[in-house]
Amino acid sequence: MREVIWILVFELFFGVVALSIPVYVSTQSGVNNEYIISVRSWNEEFWNSLGKLWNMFPTRPTYMMIAKGNFGPEMGFTVSYPDSFRVLVEIRYPVSQMRATVAHELMHVFQFAWIKRYKHLMPLWVMEGLATWYGGKKGTYISPLGDNPFLFWSVDILKYKSYPKSEEAKGEYYSEVYALFNAIDAKIDLAKNFQKILYYTEKGKSWQNALSKVLGENFNEFYSQWRKENLLLISLKFASFWGIWMGMPLFLLVIFFVKRSKNDDNISQDDVEKLEKSYGKEYWKGDDR
Repeated sequence: MREVIWILVFELFFGVVALSIPVYVSTQSGVNNEYIISVRSWNEEFWNSLGKLWNMFPTRPTYMMIAKGNFGPEMGFTVSYPDSFRVLVEIRYPVSQMRATVAHELMHVFQFAWIKRYKHLMPLWVMEGLATWYGGKKGTYISPLGDNPFLFWSVDILKYKSYPKSEEAKGEYYSEVYALFNAIDAKIDLAKNFQKILYYTEKGKSWQNALSKVLGENFNEFYSQWRKENLLLISLKFASFWGIWMGMPLFLLVIFFVKRSKNDDNISQDDVEKLEKSYGKEYWKGDDR
């Protein structure tokens, strides 16, 4: 009986935590406080959504600051402390980009809480892949794959244990994890099957193996095929772009010579008379005169 009471108390405690939404929003000095109203509303929406996705809620408070600056591709970041989570969100326009950033960073809060609870590591590509995917679902996440096949192939997201050092490579990294998890979502409905993935990882499976179980195929083969298909598309975009820019001067040169040739063939009668007056009627016979 005592155990049942403790279980009920435990569940009640976490229910209260979930309903209270322990996310405290503030603004950097000089930033308009009106942002707080929108961000608090988003936090409430995302908190409940993420709680259902992860089937748990973080128990440490989250302190979120809205800041004005240039964070680069990240647009925000989250740090896990022993007693709290600290989140910084950059102001972006349109507002839907900022909304995506808030969703992205709250996903990180839940990820850190899950890692602490289950003592399982989460690879960087999974951390950022889930966060970009969720941010894109809830707002506008501006990380489409570009048209540089050399950059795409040089950034192999599964091989990174920490973020790329250059800003260009870091931006490409975010683009690739976002595109990959959208591809996974298109195949299996990630939100619907997320609990299955968590079940396998909590049982000791790697994230690749857990995804393989849900995808119904080897994840590494899925990933390899995904990279090949995207490399082809990006290469075609690259070739088309440079084909236009390199082909245009050649096209204009051909037009110039064709036009000049036509002008040479269409000598006016006045020009003919002037030439005959200067060189005589026999001028037109050329070398045969």
